[in-house]
Amino acid sequence: HELSVRFDPTGIETPIYRRWMDRNAFHVEAADVTAPYVIAIPPPNVTAALHMGHGLNNTIQDVLIRFHRMRGRDAMWIPGTDHAGIATQNVVERDLAKNGLSRHDLGRDRFVERVWEWVDQYGSTIIEQLKTIGCSCDWDRTRFTLDEGLSRAVREVFVRLYEKGLVYRGNYIINWCPRCLTALSNEEAEHQDSRGRLYHLRYPLTGADEEYVVVATTRPETMLGDTAVAVHPSDERHRHLVGRQVELPLVGRLIPVIADEYVDPEFGSGFVKVTPAHDPNDFEIGMRHDLPRVDIMNDDATISDQAPEPYRGLDRFEARKRVLEDLDAQGLLVEVEEHDHSVGHCYRCSTAVEPRLSLQWFVRMKPLAEPALKAYHDGRLRFHPERFGNTYEHWMTNVRDWCISRQLWWGHRMPVWYCQDCGEDIVAREDPSECGCGGTLEQDPAVLDTWFSSWLW
Repeated sequence: HELSVRFDPTGIETPIYRRWMDRNAFHVEAADVTAPYVIAIPPPNVTAALHMGHGLNNTIQDVLIRFHRMRGRDAMWIPGTDHAGIATQNVVERDLAKNGLSRHDLGRDRFVERVWEWVDQYGSTIIEQLKTIGCSCDWDRTRFTLDEGLSRAVREVFVRLYEKGLVYRGNYIINWCPRCLTALSNEEAEHQDSRGRLYHLRYPLTGADEEYVVVATTRPETMLGDTAVAVHPSDERHRHLVGRQVELPLVGRLIPVIADEYVDPEFGSGFVKVTPAHDPNDFEIGMRHDLPRVDIMNDDATISDQAPEPYRGLDRFEARKRVLEDLDAQGLLVEVEEHDHSVGHCYRCSTAVEPRLSLQWFVRMKPLAEPALKAYHDGRLRFHPERFGNTYEHWMTNVRDWCISRQLWWGHRMPVWYCQDCGEDIVAREDPSECGCGGTLEQDPAVLDTWFSSWLW
């Protein structure tokens, strides 16, 4: 036989892998283990095929597993996939849209059934691809994050964290995707450098003719929800104005001039608009000064009824255009300049996210991060190369509370019920039938962030 000019792996790899599978070569009985070496696969999601990053990542894991297996250790590589809440729901919704349907046309139960049908049809693609590239996983132990056992574990952990005061519900600024109509964590809002504009606006001071303060903003539409103007307390130029009021243009609301150390006196004019319902830093300023929160945006990023009537129902970018036109017509638009800044985008659909006030569930991360950081400081946790320990230390030191509720239908539903009669919140391991008062219970419609679910992996 002549050698082929090109190497064709299919004729060689497939029968070799089949022999490995027939001999159950990658399985280790737990009872027989004396020298374990285990890797739990970072679970790829069920929405699509593997990419080159997966190929590299899994090849490195396979090298480690095979190396220790050949050294005589009981090496086991645990495979599985996660349900990818937002991504999977988006895929199925796009499929429904081809027939002019939305998930709301089906209702929650039928939509979830439709997603399961999709997962049953396409969810095994990644597993088969891992086999094709030769991964020596213990396939008998394959798991999916929505399997019954894993689902029980997720619910148990949620309840335990709640009982320890580490899970709570609160009204805070979160990243909101107006396309996916759900909250996102900070990590799911991917920031991209963008060329935008910085708009300088005049706010008239009350009790004085032709006196203004000038604020600068990249999101002029949010000025409809301003509840203060702030200066730095040591800013000699403007300190005398603290305690005065300005009239909020286009709205007519009187708002105070306050002093707060967050303000950068070198930025713009030294004045900043404060919109507690639409900016995380403004939210903190609002907490310190007990400012009201005016949410001027609906879930789909149109302007809400909290704004003046001419802007209600407009898309946020159309509202921006209209606000600027109206300010300009009143002589209150001072200057527009080009401005490079970082804008958060949804990691799944690339829509610009909207920071906004929302009632969500959170995990308190500081108490969970402290023992993880101590393990690093004690030398029990080591990084190779060592410099990545600095990154880890930065993460654990600057960690913020994690928003874990998602306004989706696909995933682990929140094990939380609200009494419609007495208002009590019930967090339970088993579904309750009624409140202690005998009132009607309604389960929270949200699901847990996929990362909370696969976190237990």
